Amino acid sequence: MLVTLKDLDIASVRELKKLEPFGEANRMPTFGIKNLKIDSIRALTDGKHLKLRLKEDNMNIDAIGFNLGELATEYKLGEKIDIVGNLEINSYNGIDSVQINIKDITKSL
Repeated sequence: MLVTLKDLDIASVRELKKLEPFGEANRMPTFGIKNLKIDSIRALTDGKHLKLRLKEDNMNIDAIGFNLGELATEYKLGEKIDIVGNLEINSYNGIDSVQINIKDITKSL
């Protein structure tokens, strides 16, 4: 399903929990977001994982790509990308935020 950052908030992502348990017969919902601007990009865990901060208009989202760390050198700040992934709540220092777990990434056309 294609969405925009305006469509994503913590309450909506928490609603997805009602669809659990996820597994072979009930796959976790996957979402696509187009034309996100790379605001920050870096590799984590000795280059193994990819961490992005993405922007659409005045909204931001954090994204994590497990085992995609090699892509940190393929993309540059300011580039526009399209991503597909699963939505989750990231809790850090007592603050909850929406994060996308990247399954696929490509440069926007």
